[in-house]
Amino acid sequence: MTNKKSINKKTILLISLILVSILIKYFFFSFESGDYKRFLLKWYNIISEEGLSAIAGGLGNYNPPYLILLYLLTFLPGSAIVKIKMLSVVFDILMGLIGYKIIKKLTNSKHAYLGWIVILFLPTVTLNSSVWAQCDSIYTTFVLLSLYLLIKEKYSLSFLSLGIAFSFKLQFVFILPLYIIMYFVNKKFSILNFLLIPLGNILMCLPVLIKGMPLINCFTTYLEQTTNYSVYLTRNLANIYTFLPNIKAIGYILFIITGLIFLGLLIYFIKRKKKIEGNEIISVALLSVLIATYFLPFMHERYMFMADILSVIWYFLYRRKIFIPLIINLSSLAGYSIYLFGFNWLPLWIFSGLMLIVIISLLLDILDKKVLSFRKVKNSV
Repeated sequence: MTNKKSINKKTILLISLILVSILIKYFFFSFESGDYKRFLLKWYNIISEEGLSAIAGGLGNYNPPYLILLYLLTFLPGSAIVKIKMLSVVFDILMGLIGYKIIKKLTNSKHAYLGWIVILFLPTVTLNSSVWAQCDSIYTTFVLLSLYLLIKEKYSLSFLSLGIAFSFKLQFVFILPLYIIMYFVNKKFSILNFLLIPLGNILMCLPVLIKGMPLINCFTTYLEQTTNYSVYLTRNLANIYTFLPNIKAIGYILFIITGLIFLGLLIYFIKRKKKIEGNEIISVALLSVLIATYFLPFMHERYMFMADILSVIWYFLYRRKIFIPLIINLSSLAGYSIYLFGFNWLPLWIFSGLMLIVIISLLLDILDKKVLSFRKVKNSV
């Protein structure tokens, strides 16, 4: 009886806090960001008049699956801005749920639900969906689901989920080095599994493919995005380019260096002769996103969103070095503040320096054999 009462109290608390997070976000729903006014509202209005044919005809610079979701929203009552933002808020909740499932799976902690709550109330999560009207929680939800399935060794489903993430945002690639490293180190899945990534994208595009959209359009959108957003080496993101001049050649050099860093990690894990599993999957995933966003050129404010979430999960697994999730989330928040409100509360180079410390600290942890040894923590926060 006591256990049932405890479960009921936790359920009531969790539902109450989810509702509170929705109410907080709803308070910001009237805010119209530049992206909403210039793009999202325009696309929504065209789709509401022309339907899927508009998407099949090449509307917008987002991959079709998100535009298909906008199409589905046109059948619901309410204003465009509320429906578009509420869609992202729903995925905020699902993202938190899967984060909780990962923490629960790896720790078996009765307090794993706290990770769900923390994710819901992260400042960047609130700003991303309810202020910016962006949809980064959608692709991040499927990346987390992919990681959860990877931990459970359900490899085909994991790669398919990664493909769905790919269909919403190209930023899924920040996590891809983890899967490549695990392929060579763990040797538990076939290289053919990687084909499920483009397949997942194609499956998500089916409604507009049936309408006549060329198959190649499922992929060319991302090529156009990388071209259109390559004017600046960084846009309000705390990374190495904060210290460097805006010269494209520097970006290309660092692109090669980033590849060499990941190659070095691959060689290390192969020589270590120990499988990547459990908590370490999340550690390497987080490191992969941080390295990619810190050293690759043409990064923007929101591109570290996945790291914001993974850092919270990481902390609930290891319960130490709280400065890692704090610095990551504050650095992301600094970029959001600049874009959304024109408010720079600390010079971005300070956060860039702190982010380098975080990357080095996490890397040293991974290279530390004591941390590398898989530890399943039971019944602890």
